[in-house]
Amino acid sequence: MVSPAPHQPHPHPTSALRHARPSSLLYPDHHRNEIGLLSKAQISPPALADPEEFPSLPGQSKAVPIRQPPDTEQPKAGSAHEQPLRPFLPPRYPHGQGPLFTTFYDGKSSHSSGSQQNTPTESSGQELNVFARPFISEALSIINELHGHEINTQGVKEIDFGIYVGRCLGWDFLPVIPRPNSPPEEVSIDLTDHIMHSSYEMYFRFHLEAEIAAQKSENETYALFGHGIKEPIYDVHGSTTCSILVPGLRENSPYVEENDIVQFRELVYDKYNRLLDMDHWMNPPRQIYRNGGWQLTGGRWRGEPAPGWTGIIYNTRVLAVRRKDNTLVVRIDGSPDLDRWAHSSPDSLRFNIQFPVPMKRYQPMKDVLPIVQEVLRYADKTRFQVPKQVTNHLEATSHTPDSGYESPAGLTRPSSVPWLQSMLFPIEADCDTQTKLNPGNFKQIFFDGQLNWEQKKAIESICSRNYGTLPFLVSGPPGTGKTKTLVEVALQLVKRSDGVSNVLFCAPSDPAADMIVQRLSSHFNGNELLRLNRSSRPFAEVPGGVLPFCCVCEDRFDLPKFQQIMACKLVVTTCRDASLLLHSRLSNVDLIAAEYGLRCSINPHATPPSIIDLHWTALLIDEAAQAMEPEALIPLAIVAPPPGSAKLATQPLVIMAGDEHQFGPRTSLASSPLKISLFARLFARSVYSEHPLSRGKSGERQPKTLQQTMLPIARPAFANLIRNYRSHPAILAVPSSRFYHDTLEPEATNTDCLASWTGWLRPHWPVLFHNNSSEDSMDLENGGWSNAGEAQIACEYAASLVKSGLVAQKDICIMSPFKAQVARLRSMVRDPRFALWDVDIGPTEAFQGLERDVVVLCTTRSKRRFVESDVRANQGIIDMPRTMNVALTRAKFGLIVIGRWEVLVADPNWLDLVGFCGRNGLVAGDAEADVEKVVELTRLEKVLLDREEREDELEKKQEIIRTLDVYPQEDPMWLHGMQAQLDIEHSEGFDGEAEGVNRDDADEDEYADE
Repeated sequence: MVSPAPHQPHPHPTSALRHARPSSLLYPDHHRNEIGLLSKAQISPPALADPEEFPSLPGQSKAVPIRQPPDTEQPKAGSAHEQPLRPFLPPRYPHGQGPLFTTFYDGKSSHSSGSQQNTPTESSGQELNVFARPFISEALSIINELHGHEINTQGVKEIDFGIYVGRCLGWDFLPVIPRPNSPPEEVSIDLTDHIMHSSYEMYFRFHLEAEIAAQKSENETYALFGHGIKEPIYDVHGSTTCSILVPGLRENSPYVEENDIVQFRELVYDKYNRLLDMDHWMNPPRQIYRNGGWQLTGGRWRGEPAPGWTGIIYNTRVLAVRRKDNTLVVRIDGSPDLDRWAHSSPDSLRFNIQFPVPMKRYQPMKDVLPIVQEVLRYADKTRFQVPKQVTNHLEATSHTPDSGYESPAGLTRPSSVPWLQSMLFPIEADCDTQTKLNPGNFKQIFFDGQLNWEQKKAIESICSRNYGTLPFLVSGPPGTGKTKTLVEVALQLVKRSDGVSNVLFCAPSDPAADMIVQRLSSHFNGNELLRLNRSSRPFAEVPGGVLPFCCVCEDRFDLPKFQQIMACKLVVTTCRDASLLLHSRLSNVDLIAAEYGLRCSINPHATPPSIIDLHWTALLIDEAAQAMEPEALIPLAIVAPPPGSAKLATQPLVIMAGDEHQFGPRTSLASSPLKISLFARLFARSVYSEHPLSRGKSGERQPKTLQQTMLPIARPAFANLIRNYRSHPAILAVPSSRFYHDTLEPEATNTDCLASWTGWLRPHWPVLFHNNSSEDSMDLENGGWSNAGEAQIACEYAASLVKSGLVAQKDICIMSPFKAQVARLRSMVRDPRFALWDVDIGPTEAFQGLERDVVVLCTTRSKRRFVESDVRANQGIIDMPRTMNVALTRAKFGLIVIGRWEVLVADPNWLDLVGFCGRNGLVAGDAEADVEKVVELTRLEKVLLDREEREDELEKKQEIIRTLDVYPQEDPMWLHGMQAQLDIEHSEGFDGEAEGVNRDDADEDEYADE
């Protein structure tokens, strides 16, 4: 028997309440006295929060106590000795009776109480642990820890890489793949240059194993107990297809993909609707005299199988994921009880359901780490000690390696430096030196005629390859056209650049990779562009315009034939699915080894080539800030050239685009270093962050323009996109100031389309902060924090906007960082009072990469003392700047924030937003909020105020002239002339902060002068 695993804190406590099923459901109080209560030692305490903050009650379980409603009758139970052979239906309770938590037959948890305030308990005066896992009877939970006979369901047929490689390349010519030679060990070191030679692999292996363990712990909180199935279909081949309701599936809690394994354990009930004889089986061991001899009680201790389940573990396979309905469709093969199932009511079949962590998601990352480490063993150690010369415009200061920027003038990159070392640990020596100013015009002929100046400059720098041997990073805040830039780069490299033959284009997610194909599809045919998918990916989620570029064989996605994939100019896939190329031995290293090996087998006297032409000559990664570093290593290992090889015809290019100030990689472990993407780690290195032209360098508002006095200088291997084509300037003002060094330039058109809505407090300022005094509370129905008053306000704003006719329902979204609040909002907004069925409602993280005309943001939290716990649990929006940034920058034409100002302003980022609204008269709601403490204006705020002042001044002059009847009111040319004169007067007298909203012309002139 397997001992129960210790309970671990789980990062998503709000979803755990759904499976609460207290022992009173199985063991009524009057029957407990008859069969004996479980000892306290048998109940595992769910230690889910800081014990100092939430101490346990004296002499009590640490689980949240779940009490019976007062004056309710307990259901009657019969004798414990009557044990029928067949399982029976679990108990039903009349409405308003029974335990606090009950389970319906569709598996949906229901609760008799809507919410529970966080008040001290009567017995101890201590507050309950609101993050604690609800109590689960050991009779149910222990079944999930027991060994059983496993029946596996066959999954989708996977690609046989051994056959593929043997048919295409031949194993004899390929090098041996490095493998881990020791188990991961705990590492206390940081990821610095000095560990790359020996500990890079160990560092990430340790943290990957920690993440897997945290994912397992998290998935345990999603387990469903005594759960029913729906719509079972039985076929003659011994398979069963059914659906199950999984609360939280819509929010990826748990995260499940097609072909994943879900474990079912069928429960056995007696005719009194209790788990069959589990009370006797779990009794503490003691000797009793029975049938003329002494016997040991408790079948658990005698090694007998648990009678409350069948002893079979069904490893089912997921056929479909219907996230909108929180429903999984699964297939069960080989059930020995298929005949009984087919003749039973679905209500009588009850299961414990678990969600194992699929190792296939992590295995590609584990596989690539030894490959990278093998190369880094030969990293050049000496270059970190090479003296660096400092140019005359920079002060000479002492630096430790990578501690600050210094010009690489006179510093050359040793030829022995492995390419991967420069990609993962670049320094100034990897940059090329710029000695002349840039030309005033672009030589490229662009495919996209709508590119702005910054995008064109980045594309030209990449295609000219004049910045050195290191990754080129494109930093793009929301709505600045990062993907648009990379698509143009791909077209330029494939169609108009010498030395580029084949490009690998990756993204962290399937939707992002599909979007890339959709944007490129008009430029390539099916023989030139390939969308590479894993075999288990469902066809239903692939857009119709993408399917023609996919390889399909026997009703599943597959690898094309070797000749076909080698002929493709552009391969688009996810970072994880790029492992298909790695396992097929189609990396640059393997292809060159196979080519040379075949040549030597034909001609034993052949000499190695003096110049090597690589197959993969460029790697592009979009949304790179959302990929874990080991995930980004997979495509990097594919394009990496052989270490120590002869002269290359061209070095592979690596270009990444992303936004390091928004959500990074998603992990179960809130404090995991895996949350820092390779993109973010690179941007923090001095070669990027300390460059004189970096965003926000020296506190400057705009990225600095290159001047003659700054030469010579390292060519910047980065580009800062600054033009936002999504949002109104008032919406951008605070995010630009707080997260992007006040560099964003609003370029969106028609942003005043909602100006006539009566809900705005100031014309042409479509931002509103609603100060809300309603209390948050624990929502037992949805499991977590919610705020009923806030939900009501949000729905009223959405209804008012729709009623105005200015915006459609589908163009409004309401978001909250708390899943229970999301559930309450969804229920309320579809209530007949509002009937807003098309308003999009979801958690904040679900909207990254999306945009809506109007965003209503519910902050929900009204108690400051819980904010720290929110951060530890990786939920909430206070003291979480990336979450806040994502939420604010989804809005195009209108932003409404609902929250309690005194809770929000303790966070400096929220203080800026609330202060912005307060000083500009954009605060509504309860009690006057003291929000005008911050007097420093943002740059875009000054622009808006100045524009408003000029409009008011013009209106006053027009009114005076009309009063004096000096000119006919129909003369628009005269009015335009007056406006032009006012603009001139303003530009001469204004402080200059608002200038440069459109820098195209100024930049072009400056470069022309250079």
